[in-house]
Amino acid sequence: MIYKLIIISIFFINSLLFGDSNALTASQSSIIPFQLLPKNNPMILVGTLRHSETIQPLSGMQIQPTKNLLLGGILSTKKIDEDISIYYQLLIGYIPNWKFLKLSSNMIQIALHRHQYNQNYNSKWLSLSISESANFRNLKLNLCWSKLFSNKWESDTIILSTRIKLIKNIYFQPGSIAHFTPEFNYSPFILLNISL
Repeated sequence: MIYKLIIISIFFINSLLFGDSNALTASQSSIIPFQLLPKNNPMILVGTLRHSETIQPLSGMQIQPTKNLLLGGILSTKKIDEDISIYYQLLIGYIPNWKFLKLSSNMIQIALHRHQYNQNYNSKWLSLSISESANFRNLKLNLCWSKLFSNKWESDTIILSTRIKLIKNIYFQPGSIAHFTPEFNYSPFILLNISL
């Protein structure tokens, strides 16, 4: 328990001391795609996120070292003018024993996000997310609310996605991030999840 508090404290202090970001850019980029799987196998994910008329490739991995703990990360690149932007995210997820509904499962997630455009611009922000997953026959729906914040701003996003099993251990996950700063907008994404 103490190591969890230390990790969360490091994320929080790091973001507050060095956080400088744009709320709109953060809202468009902050995807939380992690899934609860029937088995605790590691999972690789690849896909794309569309925002601001650009396509952003994504790759990531999640592991579940214990029954109620998820660790993972996302790495992505995007071309802005002549610079290559690098975005990455480190995430810790906790799966509580309680449930909102009998058909659903919950997850609480804390993530550190970082966007680096060039040597002169480097932004960081944190997110706190609560996700809810429910099965309806063969369809799995995921709803995730996230509070994004730095020392200068805060923003809310909602991620809605579904998971469709293609073949054994391979899942297709289409979805969208809805963000509300400064006005309502959304960024669709498509992911392929491979359970190892």
